[in-house]
Amino acid sequence: MIAMKLNFKSLIVPSLVLALMIIVGYSRLPGRTDMIADYDPWFFYRISEVLWKNNFKVPEWDLLSFFPPGRPFPKTLGYEYFVVIAYKIQSIFFNTEFMKFATYVPIIMSVMSVIPAYFLGKELSNEWGGLATALFITMSPTFIIVSMGSYMDTDTVVVFYSLLSIFTIFLAMKKKTIPYIIAAILANMAFIYSWWFGWYVTTFFLAYIPGFILFRFIESYLRKGKFTSIGAIIKELKPMLLPLLSIIIVLNIVMPLLGFGTFVDFILVSSGFRSGSESLIVNVSVAELQPINIFTKDGFNQVASRVGAFPMLLTIFGIPALVIRKFVKKETVNFEEIFLFMWAGFTFYTILSGVRFSLLFAIAVATSAGYVIGNVIKYFEGSSVFVKSGVYGLIAFFALMFISSTIAFSLNIGSMGVGSNWLNMLNWLKENADKKAIVATWWDPGHIIAGYTGLRVHADGAHCSVTECVPYNHNVRIQDMGKILSTSNETEAVMLLKKYMQLTPEECENAKQYYKDVYKIEIPKEACEPASEMYFISSADLIGKFTWLNYFGGYRAPIKTAYDFQKTPGVCCASTPKTEEGQLSCGEFASQGRGLWVWCPWIFQISDVQKDKDGNNVFIYDYSGLKITIVEKQGVIFPIYNNKYLISKIILYDQTGQPRLFDITNATTSFEKVGGLLWVQPDYRVLIYLPPEVENSIFIRTFLFNGEGLKHFKLVYSNPEIKLYKVSFD
Repeated sequence: MIAMKLNFKSLIVPSLVLALMIIVGYSRLPGRTDMIADYDPWFFYRISEVLWKNNFKVPEWDLLSFFPPGRPFPKTLGYEYFVVIAYKIQSIFFNTEFMKFATYVPIIMSVMSVIPAYFLGKELSNEWGGLATALFITMSPTFIIVSMGSYMDTDTVVVFYSLLSIFTIFLAMKKKTIPYIIAAILANMAFIYSWWFGWYVTTFFLAYIPGFILFRFIESYLRKGKFTSIGAIIKELKPMLLPLLSIIIVLNIVMPLLGFGTFVDFILVSSGFRSGSESLIVNVSVAELQPINIFTKDGFNQVASRVGAFPMLLTIFGIPALVIRKFVKKETVNFEEIFLFMWAGFTFYTILSGVRFSLLFAIAVATSAGYVIGNVIKYFEGSSVFVKSGVYGLIAFFALMFISSTIAFSLNIGSMGVGSNWLNMLNWLKENADKKAIVATWWDPGHIIAGYTGLRVHADGAHCSVTECVPYNHNVRIQDMGKILSTSNETEAVMLLKKYMQLTPEECENAKQYYKDVYKIEIPKEACEPASEMYFISSADLIGKFTWLNYFGGYRAPIKTAYDFQKTPGVCCASTPKTEEGQLSCGEFASQGRGLWVWCPWIFQISDVQKDKDGNNVFIYDYSGLKITIVEKQGVIFPIYNNKYLISKIILYDQTGQPRLFDITNATTSFEKVGGLLWVQPDYRVLIYLPPEVENSIFIRTFLFNGEGLKHFKLVYSNPEIKLYKVSFD
């Protein structure tokens, strides 16, 4: 009977771990389709597909990305090799298409992450701490949203290998034997090979050493009123330090030989010192890289909603409470507690640069919260049944609340798949475009275009710095595309597009020499051959992004006073690191001296339909509190902005679906007139205000007016969301 009880008890935690793995897999299923979702995941799918079709052979050159001339094929292929190997294994048992299998990869990686999370938490505290660690990271909202089925990005790699790398290092420091040291080296090598920024783990451990020494000095002074000797600290550190330094030294010898640099390269790149003379200007437009103030209520809630309020509170209050308790009891704070405190603090600091880094913070939070729970359970083990049941019940209650809320979150994320309008357009390209054609548009959908159609793209989301893309890096391309879409001069737009049809002979020779010297690569002949044809995409999503098209294109609205803004509808604020001379700061960035005004289409949603005293229809539209009213009187349309200004021109659609322009520039009115154009949807539900400076821009003319009046843009495919043009250079 005793043996049966022991066996039953020993099965509880493994059963809970298995149950968690099932929950993790279930929570990711709503996102799975039979096609890769969103933008960036298409890059990793395409690279995986290349390895699969080439039977694991790695090409040197990628002609599809940033053509011309393309770019070196990526070297960090651990994730892609995992996908192909896993596919080969499952093919023994199932007949599954490669893409369909790829949609399950994020789910598989998420479920696998439970294992290193559990063992890391168990190593630091106990099996209950391990279970809590696994729960808090694998069901963290910030992890769920980037690991849903079909979302084949590297976020699952970051979580899995971060946990595995840290666990194997701790194990090596504890066991101090060669097999465990080798295991830690291999785990970290695999991490760096899968995600180059995997260097952050050993770099942090290295930075932790002086941090540990400093903490011991402070701790000894607070406890004894004097500083301990450096010899005593080194004596404590030495048994753990030898395995750790062995791991770090071997990695920094082996990885450079394999072409993956050292931790010094990682520090330089992450600090922005190894990207050439200029950084990637596109980062200023990335929402997840906007600075946040976590010390405000909104900032705290924003981060807490991503990592989970319960584990975050356990970390913020639990780890300090454990440390304070040891101070009070005159006990020494252990190595793990100092590590967790610094790890959480370091990753917390990264969030100040943008919520994109919340995933790294979530890993630290989950591990710290697991450690707190493991120690709380251990502390109350000897208490009465009543006390234990109360404490354990409270932990279980909040844990179940955490699970239920995150499962609900996963079920309501919604589809991130490629929409039918995009698929129809991509299918047209796949069937009709020449294989050596190039597709130009804003950079976001580049990965989807290249991955789905196999065509070359002018730019994509695999940001290409001055040291990697020669002669046209990401900064050059995004500024050119901003000008192309924002300018009203068709000749200027066509000339900018033409330079991406082929490198000049001089540019080609310079590129060949550069890649030969720096990358030891012979770029293929095709890299310097002309593209056979060019297609240009105008899509609905660019209306909302037009702020940044204008900004990167160099188009500035001359807003110097609040009055300028009041009488100039159609200007938007682009958040920038620094306000340019003559520009007025705006919005939430005003207090920081940030902001820049550019021209931008304003999208107004209908909020009400009324009748005036004469029975005329009055349509009322709202844009963040600003109002446009459309009144029809005696066959004349009057669009009025904020009840003060009359907008000169408006386009409405008649009963046959044809657009009709109403120009009231010469109308007699008491309202002050402002220029620009209002474009109203046929169903009247949405209108877009276009200021004079952009109403004739290439984007507006190609998207809203089907290229009417343009000589070099031939409309070849159209649907409500996308207009596809073939560019003529004659």
